[in-house]
Amino acid sequence: MSTHITAAYALAVLGFAVGVALAARLATVDDADTDRGKFAYLLAIPGFAGLMYIVMALDVGVLTVGSETIVLPRYVDWLVTTPLLVGYVGYVAGAPRRWIAGVMAADAGMIAAGAVATVTTGPTKWAFFAISGGFHLSLFYVLYRVLPTYARNFSKRRGLFKLLQNHIGLLWVAYPLVWLVGAPGLGYVSAAGITLIIIYLDVVAKVPYIYFVWNRRYCFDRDAAESTMGSGAQPTPAGPGGASTADD
Repeated sequence: MSTHITAAYALAVLGFAVGVALAARLATVDDADTDRGKFAYLLAIPGFAGLMYIVMALDVGVLTVGSETIVLPRYVDWLVTTPLLVGYVGYVAGAPRRWIAGVMAADAGMIAAGAVATVTTGPTKWAFFAISGGFHLSLFYVLYRVLPTYARNFSKRRGLFKLLQNHIGLLWVAYPLVWLVGAPGLGYVSAAGITLIIIYLDVVAKVPYIYFVWNRRYCFDRDAAESTMGSGAQPTPAGPGGASTADD
């Protein structure tokens, strides 16, 4: 591993440390309802990502399968943290548990299929890339077609929902394009170049996300659970894992 890549990993760890500090502060604020906001769960996003980046900085977990190479901690990071990112968007929208679980499962499926595409060749590679793309499209359907129907019932959260929705939406377009032009795909960009781009995307996806919630934490007060009359989506207590706010 080049010193430039190692330095980039180290800078990313520092960035995630900022995210951890902000998430920890968010989980203990007294000017918003931390239970309603489920802020403690957000700690796992920069925390786990930072841990995986330390592993990557130590050059651990790089596996060669046949002629293909995969940075396993990167995919472990994505498999844990990206479902949390999209799932929390669903929670902010006030979606029922089935849709939160569904969008998280679609994200996990996208990552898992992408990992298989990374370590295979020929038609198998592109078949799994297509499967990953199918999960990707289903995630976008839920993100932009389903979740907004619930978000309109929670006016105080709507601004945060739109911010997180578009933040995730834009970045989730970038990731498959980076994969496609990189070494696992068409090979137009070197492995080192793709690594630097992914490091940047990972930090931008996670740390500003925590800041956005911090900046709009006041939408989670005891008056923020209002729902429009006749909407058919009545708030219910969140279950384990901070799952949902509406009947399913």
